[in-house]
Amino acid sequence: MLAAGLLIGTALAACGTTEPRETAWPDGLTAYLDQTRLQRNTGEAFVRLVNDAGSSIEVSRLEVGSDRFRARWTGSEPVDPEMDFDFDMPRGKCGEGGDAEVTITWRETGEAAAEWRTSTGPAEDRYANVDRLLDRDCAERTLTEAAEITAGDPRVEGEGKQSVFVLPVTFASTEKAPEVTFDGWEGTVLFQLAAETPTWPRTAPHPMTGDPITLELRVLPARCDPHALADDKVGSLFRVHVGGPDVPDGASYFLPLSKAQKTALYDFLPGYCGWE
Repeated sequence: MLAAGLLIGTALAACGTTEPRETAWPDGLTAYLDQTRLQRNTGEAFVRLVNDAGSSIEVSRLEVGSDRFRARWTGSEPVDPEMDFDFDMPRGKCGEGGDAEVTITWRETGEAAAEWRTSTGPAEDRYANVDRLLDRDCAERTLTEAAEITAGDPRVEGEGKQSVFVLPVTFASTEKAPEVTFDGWEGTVLFQLAAETPTWPRTAPHPMTGDPITLELRVLPARCDPHALADDKVGSLFRVHVGGPDVPDGASYFLPLSKAQKTALYDFLPGYCGWE
């Protein structure tokens, strides 16, 4: 039986199915956690591994997380001298900071039978992009648990430079979290908020209690140069600011808009700006 066990163990090792050996984090390897501007629309993020050791490594698995989220990547990629590992971000929890811990399964390249290892080290959220993403999740989770939020049919009031785009938004309290507040909207690079709109941080917080309340997101173009519209990627991402006991100061999320609502928003520009 012992001989048979040794033979099985040898066969598994030859096939590369043995468990990777735990080792210290590789010298010269740095991990960063980040999110690109375009990934704000997709919910993705990435870990960038930067290898200054002078020799290439191959990574076959990556796990990253903190007390606010957990995610993983699998595949096969060299890190020479750097590589980005994209992954879908789960909905994050409330908390502080975006730094995380990353565990990689890796081996040195250049040797077909090189030993697979697993190592754990810090991943720095150096630009706080992931922290902001997690804060968005926290804000959305908090407000949508406190109220049912419905964006209604958009309309345009007035004509030309005297017109304004109006989107009614109704907040119907669930009475589950009366301490949670809607603290106002924030404009985008393409659209600014009209004076009558509840605007963060100037507006008084609206607690999520009592009867449903309908507030109007009233919008004007922030600029009328056509190339701004052609190059736009985030012009419809209006921030919804949220207050609550576990919500970081200034936390917000993007107001979900349907395809029809976005189309109506962008169709408003030509009439206001005189492109027609």
